[in-house]
Amino acid sequence: MLTVFGALAGKPIDYDEALFKAVCKPKIKIDEELDIVSFSESEMEQLDHYSKGTNAETAYMLGKYCGLRINECYGLKWSNVDIENGIITIDRQMQYQNGLIKPVSPKTRNAKRNLYICSNLKTYFEALRRQVSSLDLVNSLPNGKIQTVNSMKYHSRTLQHEHNIMFKYHYLRHTYGTRLAELNTPEHLLCNQMGHSNSQVTHKYYIAISERGVDELLKSLEMM
Repeated sequence: MLTVFGALAGKPIDYDEALFKAVCKPKIKIDEELDIVSFSESEMEQLDHYSKGTNAETAYMLGKYCGLRINECYGLKWSNVDIENGIITIDRQMQYQNGLIKPVSPKTRNAKRNLYICSNLKTYFEALRRQVSSLDLVNSLPNGKIQTVNSMKYHSRTLQHEHNIMFKYHYLRHTYGTRLAELNTPEHLLCNQMGHSNSQVTHKYYIAISERGVDELLKSLEMM
């Protein structure tokens, strides 16, 4: 399960100064204007169990508890993680350019943001930091291997074929936004957490139909 794809082994490296040769350029196209697709509670329980102990666990935790875009997730540095105050700063992302991976600025101004994190993620980061204290990237293995967006491909295939879950990393972001909307998080705060450049995109999370939302609707209908 701990297979690493498209990553380099060796000594810890300075991400800001390095360019990494890619095994292949991933064809990842994400359009936030598409319908919101979120995981059900039972699917999230399966994903929790599946990701535990794999090389995808950290990326999964960031998707579940921060709603990061996949390039933001794999570009996150420890210097941008304030565990004590529970804040993550997003100011770069990992991107392929001409067959190489390098850190670049987010595409929009609003994508640069401070994210507040929950206690579960803080606890996870505290333990992870002790294991990889000398490494620069959050998504690195203790042996120094860095993880890239390619690292998630194997898990996406496995989840689909062996667990019948149509997994795309971006669906964790959709699930994160949907759950916060269901909990009546003020829209302007969710917009900041998600890093949306347009509040109309954020609003879609408040009108998306989810399993939990339907359950609440049915309860309300029975009270009529």
